[in-house]
Amino acid sequence: MNRTSWLALVVAAGAISGCASRTEIVDVPLQATPQNAEHIARATLSPVGNQTSIWLTIGGVPHNMAIPSRLDTAIYAGSCQQLGAQPAYRTHQANSVDYPSLAPRTQYWAQAPVALNELTKGEYALLVRASPADGSRPLFCGNITAG
Repeated sequence: MNRTSWLALVVAAGAISGCASRTEIVDVPLQATPQNAEHIARATLSPVGNQTSIWLTIGGVPHNMAIPSRLDTAIYAGSCQQLGAQPAYRTHQANSVDYPSLAPRTQYWAQAPVALNELTKGEYALLVRASPADGSRPLFCGNITAG
């Protein structure tokens, strides 16, 4: 393979890998609320057509919650410091994918009825609450930002 062919191959491979890595995924660090102090969580948002898939990795919930714990998620206009009065987008329930889970880290999945690029254009926050059976207490919140 001559030098020009080699260079063309490297450029083509770089262009292809550049296109493959453009899948938009948004990482949202979640801050624990005072009702869930000292626990950590993270959300990964990815596009699914005109909806958004939400993967939650939760490092702990209050010990008095039902096992397996159920969480409710919603997307609010504004920021965690100033949430809108009502959710802008309600999500399908966040079900544990580690059923039954007594592990210190649990993963949950939810889906929001809004395109991810809409969420990253505006000012939105993801709020994670305990289920109504556990008092609907806010547990984590994170601001959704692109990049």
